[in-house]
Amino acid sequence: MINSLFSNETRGGAFFRRIDWCAFWTATAIAFLVYFFTLGPSVTLEDSGELAVAGDHLGVPHPPGYPIWTICAYVFARLFEWVTFRGQPTPAWSISLMSGFFAALAAGLSAMLITRSSSDMLRDAHDEKDYNSSESDVLCWAGGVGGSLTFAFSPVMWSQATIVEVYSLNAFFLMWIFLLTYRWMRRPSDKILWLTAFVFGLGLTNYQVL
Repeated sequence: MINSLFSNETRGGAFFRRIDWCAFWTATAIAFLVYFFTLGPSVTLEDSGELAVAGDHLGVPHPPGYPIWTICAYVFARLFEWVTFRGQPTPAWSISLMSGFFAALAAGLSAMLITRSSSDMLRDAHDEKDYNSSESDVLCWAGGVGGSLTFAFSPVMWSQATIVEVYSLNAFFLMWIFLLTYRWMRRPSDKILWLTAFVFGLGLTNYQVL
């Protein structure tokens, strides 16, 4: 089972291998668990109160409005509206959970990108006869997971992943765009290019600094 998880095989000519997906799920699960147990229980600092009200009522926060964030926040607020804090409804917790969810996905995508790109760099730098794929891929997996968790638990990222804020969703879009761009660089395809453009446009409806 361990060998199959760390395999560099792909299904049906897919670009990402099992070991890349293993890095994704490992980093995502670890990051999400830590974020979950360190979530703010209710309203915190920054724009938390204003954004929580906007997300809970499908309203319009301060400019530029963050429409895709607001829609996602509304869905999370409805899914977890049964959660209370000191006997009172706490949509802020539900939306903070959304921050943790997307931040964990951003960590997973970064692990996937690091694992695959470092593996490609090692393979390109060595002769085929000198390249030990299994050993190198395990090292790349460790580097991917370690690097992504360093990013996930950096002070800025961790602080934004446990409160009501728009930045973790922005990090998710950013890492998704990086991953799609690398996929297109290594194996050019019009479909991937159009998908990257679509994700970039969608990300701009969350935070224009993207």
